[in-house]
Amino acid sequence: MQNMKIEYAKIISDLYLEGKPALYPVVNEREIRAAAGIMFVLGFTTFLYTLFTADYFFMYIIVPIFWLDFFLKTVFSANWSIFGFLGRVITRRQKPEYVGAIQKRFAWGVGLLMASFMLIFAVFFSVRGILPFSICSICLFFMWLESSCGICAGCSMYNMLIKHKIMKEPEYKPVCPGGVCSIDKK
Repeated sequence: MQNMKIEYAKIISDLYLEGKPALYPVVNEREIRAAAGIMFVLGFTTFLYTLFTADYFFMYIIVPIFWLDFFLKTVFSANWSIFGFLGRVITRRQKPEYVGAIQKRFAWGVGLLMASFMLIFAVFFSVRGILPFSICSICLFFMWLESSCGICAGCSMYNMLIKHKIMKEPEYKPVCPGGVCSIDKK
């Protein structure tokens, strides 16, 4: 049996970002923002529908789909993402904007954590009230920041954890859009 290795993201030879060689795995930020925008629209629409009708039918569909999408892009690859595929289709004619994959993977891990909470408590145990409402609101806010402002909240959390030495600093300084969450090497 062959040794199957899943490549999380690709290292592109001769790729320079911010004037330095990108010797680390990268993902296309344009695709990611498009995917986040699609997820935001679906999530926000479902959120408002559920809030105003008290009908949880669509929440029981969307939350597991969001969980699966975050799981696929966190554990396997952004290429396995349901919404990532749609983002690739939408942005296929645009020039790629590459950023470091490590921060994005961490950010999707944060999304997976929130989606797991919603799946377990709101879907499986039918918990209602301020707690699932708050988690859903935070997740939607993060998706809105990513898709419309280009700010990756999870990437910023990743950078903060590196700066406070809670997480190990990666070997190479990955690029983040606009430099807002790039890791400062000393």
